[in-house]
Amino acid sequence: MKKIKYIIASLLVVLFVGSCTEGWEDLNSDPNNPVDVPAMNILTYVERYSNDFLYDITEAEYSASFAHHTGKIQYIDESRYEFREGHINGDWNSHMYAQLDIRKIIDKAQEAGNTNLEAIAMTMSAFLWQKMTDTWGAVPFTEGAQGEDGIIQPQYDSQETVYNGLLTMLEDANTKFAANTGIVTDADILLGGDISWWKKFANSLHLRVAIRMSDVDETTASAEISKILDDPATYPILESNAEMVALQWDGSAWREPWMSNSTGRDDHAIAKTIVDFMLDLNDPRLPEYAHPAASDGQYRGVVVGIAEANEGDFQLNEISRLGERYRDDPTGLSYMMRYAEVEFLKAEAYERGLATGDAQAAYEAGITAAMEEHGVDAADITAYMANADVAWDDNTGTLGYTNLQKIYFQKWFSLFKQGHEAWAETRRTDVPQLPHAPGSPYFGNGYDRPPFRWPYPSNESTYNEDVVNQWNTGIVDFFWGEQMWWDTRSVK
Repeated sequence: MKKIKYIIASLLVVLFVGSCTEGWEDLNSDPNNPVDVPAMNILTYVERYSNDFLYDITEAEYSASFAHHTGKIQYIDESRYEFREGHINGDWNSHMYAQLDIRKIIDKAQEAGNTNLEAIAMTMSAFLWQKMTDTWGAVPFTEGAQGEDGIIQPQYDSQETVYNGLLTMLEDANTKFAANTGIVTDADILLGGDISWWKKFANSLHLRVAIRMSDVDETTASAEISKILDDPATYPILESNAEMVALQWDGSAWREPWMSNSTGRDDHAIAKTIVDFMLDLNDPRLPEYAHPAASDGQYRGVVVGIAEANEGDFQLNEISRLGERYRDDPTGLSYMMRYAEVEFLKAEAYERGLATGDAQAAYEAGITAAMEEHGVDAADITAYMANADVAWDDNTGTLGYTNLQKIYFQKWFSLFKQGHEAWAETRRTDVPQLPHAPGSPYFGNGYDRPPFRWPYPSNESTYNEDVVNQWNTGIVDFFWGEQMWWDTRSVK
């Protein structure tokens, strides 16, 4: 009897509370944690968040260091390939969180018939997937970011599958941009809702993807490259420095990440490799890339991953820090794609016969764009291009580079502060050929280059073990062994 009374009493309470709280849903909702968020708000967040995790100081410590653009002068572990597990887990998770939010934008855009917003989200998704696969290789491209749909142990796709998927994704984005339906507001903090600009970004990214895979699938790559370069009306690409794709930080609520780090730390400097090359070439961009050393006003870089025994070979005031443009400005830029890169992509395509065009003209346009971006005047650009190691003339200069190698070399300079791309390009082209860090605990493992990849995160090994084990075969010392699908170098 007591149990029945309790049940009746409970039912009465439920009925009473239900009748008295009708319409209280709005009063009891938390405005700081809304159940649903407009697509435009999510877009703003994704653009800011993705630039934050892709171009924070971790980039300087890993990918830009692997590309010998930057190096560490204190707490040197990362430059020696002694990775921090939190960095690996955090970067993987950030990629997946961003893709989850992008899926929500796409769903909402489709519901609203907003093809412009959908295409922007697809372009951002492709950009992030390429970064992710170029970091790890096989990734959950098909089944990833679907935990809300019940896929909590997604299968991974090969890099070949991902790359071909990116081509399809970017083709679809271009088609949706052409339909040009729907408004994109100033919530687009990256390109200000300019659909023609977004279309150029999508097609320029399409060109980057095709070139990256051209050494392993030349037939597909050549067809994609020619399709874009032969039909600019359908496939417009970036045409000037004014169209570079870069997020400008507001300097208050959100400060440029490298500058923000420098306010409390002094761990990073420019790498000896790039400084020495720039000094040899009398490169007029050097004062933009680096500060002169405080000790004597000379430009001097740090050996990337210097051996512990050699740390006493220099004083901190003898090493050049990163330049004002790149580390000192709270409203500085995070670069996603520059115009100079597009010209170098064209130059490579023409020089290798992947498309028809004037390779020299594109090469020199790339150098000019990279110089003008840094305020170099015309006379100094002309003088620079007359240098035998720069001039369009095979096997000249002390480096003895072919014209194709000169394209790769100048592209490497132009990708400064785009560590992911610079690292990918050095893995693909071996120009310049970079050494293994002398202070690495893996020095002497038979691989005489910087890392080929990042290790899979421990969280994935714990919660998706069978899938990770499937793709972990052939990996040596976390970073080496199996190369990227598009990396055809002979490095052992």
